Amino acid sequence: MRSFATLRPGRKVETFMPEDTAAADRASTWDIVSLDEAVDTEDHMRPEGGTHLKYDFESGASTIFCRIFFAEEFAALRSACQCEDSFVESLARCVQFDAVGGKSGSAFLKTKDDRFIAKEISRLEMDALTKFAPAYFDYTRKAFYGQRPTVLAKIYGFFKIGYRNAITGRSMRMNVLVMENLFYERRFSKIYDLKGSTRNRLIQATGKVNEVLLDENLMEIVYKHPLYLRDHSKRILRTALFNDTLFLSNLNVMDYSLVVGVDSEKQELVVGIVDYIRTFTWDKKLESWVKDSAFLGGAGKGEPTIVTPKQYKARFRAAMERFYFPSVPDRWTKIGPDETQMEEDSSSVAG
Repeated sequence: MRSFATLRPGRKVETFMPEDTAAADRASTWDIVSLDEAVDTEDHMRPEGGTHLKYDFESGASTIFCRIFFAEEFAALRSACQCEDSFVESLARCVQFDAVGGKSGSAFLKTKDDRFIAKEISRLEMDALTKFAPAYFDYTRKAFYGQRPTVLAKIYGFFKIGYRNAITGRSMRMNVLVMENLFYERRFSKIYDLKGSTRNRLIQATGKVNEVLLDENLMEIVYKHPLYLRDHSKRILRTALFNDTLFLSNLNVMDYSLVVGVDSEKQELVVGIVDYIRTFTWDKKLESWVKDSAFLGGAGKGEPTIVTPKQYKARFRAAMERFYFPSVPDRWTKIGPDETQMEEDSSSVAG
């Protein structure tokens, strides 16, 4: 289930989440369909502690195991996205590939049919994801069944896999996250990884296929070749980014990116927020304090590398709204002030 910036708006395209989280559970705010009208998969996306399964089997002298986290909940999510039937079949045939633009050093696999991406994650990321998952299911359920736009790249499961050979003593353990491939069945003239920052966000473009460019690369060309959106597409993107970034900020998540693929042939943008499981931990708080306060010579020029989740959200929204995706009016554009303008974040962003 991919996220297209060219999607036509539905009847409830501007259903915004309130910045006041105390109002978050009111039906009138979320605009959720009644349970009587919902399909069965919605109930399974209501985690109550999570359903974790573990399978062990032997092959010769080796014992192989796989632990499936939130098995029932992810199965319901995949069913809602219409990919449950092909999921196991796709994972059965994977190839290793170089995720251009990735800096974590983690191993990446892509299913041979190109539909899913599997990424190795650290133990800390696994722990963070386990805590994050219940809120993620709740949010995606409300987005799907409440008809609220979202551009979060879908996470379809995460697993702990490994083996041990009793004779050789060799063993392996790996934590793996499986997500949708946003670029399935697409060819792009340009791909961008955008964070709303201009600090160390420039690479030397080589023109290679599937090269991932950054914020400053986009800023260099946006004045000559802007990524124009029609007004209704901009409204969908604005709504999705507002809701998604609020959701992530409330969970103390930051450092996510908006990946943008420019399909020149179809004149479409394919977009999705990725890398959204990194939380603002105490070490990042310390680093932010050192850089902001100039303690030990920490202050530098330009933007700080580390900001708070709320600051990150404000900077991210501002860049996407004002600089990266200008809108052009069409015959459906209304003249006059927007009836659903978003409230500006009151927090200041350094730089």
